[in-house]
Amino acid sequence: MEIQILNLFGGDKAGQPGPNQNEGPDEVTSRLDTALTTIFNEDGKRTVLYYMTNKFNLSLQQASADPTKLERALTNLLGEVGWMVVKRAILEEFLDRKIAVHETDLVQRASLREAFGFVRGLSLPSLFKPL
Repeated sequence: MEIQILNLFGGDKAGQPGPNQNEGPDEVTSRLDTALTTIFNEDGKRTVLYYMTNKFNLSLQQASADPTKLERALTNLLGEVGWMVVKRAILEEFLDRKIAVHETDLVQRASLREAFGFVRGLSLPSLFKPL
C-alpha cells in the first residue's frame, strides 16, 4: 500500500524520494505559480496576481505561506465555483496526480495547508493517507 501511494505522489519503486520531498518555500511558490499559469495562462495569472496584491494585499509568496488567505482572496475574486476549479489545479500540481472531475468531494475536503506542507516534506496529506 505504501509503495502505491509513493508512486501516486511521485516516488519511484527503488525508494528514491519523489521530487516533492523536502523542497521548501521556494518550491511551494514555484508550484503555486505553475498551477495558476496552467489554469489562467500567463496573462491571466498576472491579472489575478495584480488583483490579489492590490485588492487583498496578498503576494504570491505570502499566498504560498498562508493558503487560508489565498483561498479567501480567490473565493472573493472568482466565487465558490471558480475557486474550486483553481483549487483542483493547485492540488494536482502539489500532489503530482490528476484529480478526476467527479472527485469534487476530495477537492472540497482537501487542505492546501497540508498539500503545501507535503511539498515541504512534512508529511503525506491526511486526505491521501492509507486507512
